[in-house]
Amino acid sequence: MSKLKKLAGDTIIYGVSTILGRLLNWLLMPLFIRIMDKAEVGGVFNIYSYIAVVLVILTFGFETGYFRFANKENRNGLLKSLGMLILVCSVLFSVGVYLLQGCLEVYLGNEYLKAEYFVIGALIVALDAITSIPFADLRINNHTVRFALLKFLSVILNILFVTFFLVLCPYLLKQGYEFIEYIYNPYNKLYYVFVSNLLSSGIIALFLVPKIFLAKARFSWQLIKPVFMYSYPIMIVGLFGMLIQQIDKILMPHLIEDNAMEALAIYGANFKIGILMAIFIQSYRLAFEPFFFKEGKQNASKELYARVLKYFVIFGAIIYVGVLVFIDVVNVLLLPEYYEGNSIIPFILLGQLFFGIYYSLSLWYKLTDRTIYGAIISGVGACLSIIGNIVLVPYMGYIGAAVTLFVCFLLMSVISYGLGQKYYPINYPIGRIVLHIIIAIVVVQLSLLYSSENLIFHFAFKGTIFVSYFVFLYIIERKELIKILS
Repeated sequence: MSKLKKLAGDTIIYGVSTILGRLLNWLLMPLFIRIMDKAEVGGVFNIYSYIAVVLVILTFGFETGYFRFANKENRNGLLKSLGMLILVCSVLFSVGVYLLQGCLEVYLGNEYLKAEYFVIGALIVALDAITSIPFADLRINNHTVRFALLKFLSVILNILFVTFFLVLCPYLLKQGYEFIEYIYNPYNKLYYVFVSNLLSSGIIALFLVPKIFLAKARFSWQLIKPVFMYSYPIMIVGLFGMLIQQIDKILMPHLIEDNAMEALAIYGANFKIGILMAIFIQSYRLAFEPFFFKEGKQNASKELYARVLKYFVIFGAIIYVGVLVFIDVVNVLLLPEYYEGNSIIPFILLGQLFFGIYYSLSLWYKLTDRTIYGAIISGVGACLSIIGNIVLVPYMGYIGAAVTLFVCFLLMSVISYGLGQKYYPINYPIGRIVLHIIIAIVVVQLSLLYSSENLIFHFAFKGTIFVSYFVFLYIIERKELIKILS
């Protein structure tokens, strides 16, 4: 139980900064939809989807490789070697995008997406990639507080810059301060969204990049080779996984004939409603990987792995129920013209939950060094995602994209479980896990049976459903909960 509490403690530490940071960053979405056109908001989601995909490629999966191979003797050498390799590749990538920006605008852009956006996006990716190994070094050295503070600072800086450019500068212009025109163009708001991110990423890089140059070691290809051989399947896994999550927002402008960017704005804004599930999964992932690599295959408790997955699903199901039962409260942050996109939220939340399940199940191929299987499974999911979006989005609109996301992660979880039982069998409580997911879906459907214009009656009913759900959970898991809390 102490190990389970250790994982939970790390998840909470990572989660506090992640939750605060992501929630604050999430508040930018209500700001964007109120001060920018729908098409511009769609542009934000589109460019950031490209950024997310390219970032996976530029980091080469080296964070996981660093956890796998770093030890007290070679840690500085790995930090120096991996950090320098990513730095050089990032610089070359940025130069390449700058030289090819005209072609990128022709093939990827539209009337709202200009070449300069792709250049700024490339610089953001480069800075984030360069800091990936120093961030991993903080995690493996258990510097969780510093890691959390820097991540939180990055979000705060981004929000401050966005607020300066999109709120303060327009206000000063209206007040007659003409000098603001030298740094702000009111007709290009989308540009300042990316500039703000670039500035915040640059400041964080100043704290972390010196770790690479100051590491007391030399660059070594011998250290890189085993890490690369181990990590490139992880990179492929990450790339396919990111494509599954982002390909909808990349392809949608090319698959919807009329008002595609506006549709993407509605889809992206409602996708963001799933932030609590995304935060939970990200916090869990940050704590999960270093924890289980420290446990290792030899000292690992398969019973512990099974228990962790069950409680992960329970907490994920609670988030699913909470968001959907009280969706009318969450909608306060949206505008009425965005409400129509609420129909995608159940699929998005369940899809993210199964993504977390898949990530938990993936430990079998990481601990047995069969990472190539992870690449194959993710490849199947990525192909299905691309095909699903191409087939469904033109006919179903953004609902087709949400359904595709859910089906992909569900299928990947099933495949990973089947292969895992062959190579690293763990007695997961599948029946209990499925039961918790079904119960969550049923509870949400029950909450839809009654609605009243009287807010007191309305929320009294919703609250009763939610509290009853917790009581039911306690009854089901009472014996084990008593053991954990004792």
